[in-house]
Amino acid sequence: MSSSTYRTSTLTEEGSNASLSYFSMGFPVTRHWRVGIGLLPYADIGYNIVVSDFEEGIGRYNYAFNGDGGLNQLFFGNGFKITDRLSVGVNLTYVFGRNTTSTLLYFPDSTLYANTKTEQRLLANDFMFDYGIYFSQPLANDYQLNMGLVYGQKVNLNVKREKLVRSLFGGVDGGVEYILDTIAYQPEREGKLELPHTLGLGLSFEKKNRWMIGLDANWQNWETFTIDDRPDSLQNAWNIAVGGEFTPKHTSISKYWSRVTYRMGARYNQTYLNLYGQSINEFGISFGLGLPLPRSLTTIDLSLEVGQGGTTAKNLIQETFVNFTVGVSIYERWFVKRRYN
Repeated sequence: MSSSTYRTSTLTEEGSNASLSYFSMGFPVTRHWRVGIGLLPYADIGYNIVVSDFEEGIGRYNYAFNGDGGLNQLFFGNGFKITDRLSVGVNLTYVFGRNTTSTLLYFPDSTLYANTKTEQRLLANDFMFDYGIYFSQPLANDYQLNMGLVYGQKVNLNVKREKLVRSLFGGVDGGVEYILDTIAYQPEREGKLELPHTLGLGLSFEKKNRWMIGLDANWQNWETFTIDDRPDSLQNAWNIAVGGEFTPKHTSISKYWSRVTYRMGARYNQTYLNLYGQSINEFGISFGLGLPLPRSLTTIDLSLEVGQGGTTAKNLIQETFVNFTVGVSIYERWFVKRRYN
């Protein structure tokens, strides 16, 4: 669940939403092979923006940009233990989803000019791979150092695209559309959407069953993004996050709050968007609790994140957000054959 406040240099708006973020599960196949499956978002689109301008002889005119939809990913992950300290992994991911974008040109001061609306629909479904390597180094007194590297290869997703341009009256702010004529129609056709390669690094240092601190960094080469071999005005994206957790005494029987895991973290993202020379960045701090259930290894995970993204410079939009998340981490022994009934 999230609550956001959007600001420009002159206006303020609030919004909220709630959704299911992801689902995943993992289990062993053999002593040296582990498998994970899950469903989670890959990219979301959701915007409604109006840009005003003026031209002599025409007057004031507005562009209303609207987008909805996104992509999801269904992954099948495999981890293989090479030695006691070294493991490698590979994910097979099926990316699917659709999005709809539209641009409406209208004239707020005149009823004589017809509006023009351009709608585009994109449907994607294809497979992609990414790879990882993990190394752990046990130290004295139950300390351990962990390191991981991930690489996602560049991929050309197969997509289907459709485009429709019409002249009309109305249609402003979701109002009724009175269609006048179809200016252009491009029927559904095959295309390619090139997603960039990605690199990631993770480091953590821990005392087993007590505390852990970690760092995570990722980089994506969005400058090479193309759709149907046409580039876009995107910049390379990167993010860095640090955090830690602490469990006072996980074996405590009488004191419940000594078995609770306390978490805290912070992150900073440079997104792939750069508008009017302004990089659209985001940062946030988070706090969390891992609440163990009685007589079980399962925990209820609660987190609260407060942050800010965007900027009010150049009349852009700045978002201040509060995200609250509830998760369930189930650690149970399944597929074990009973010795006694």
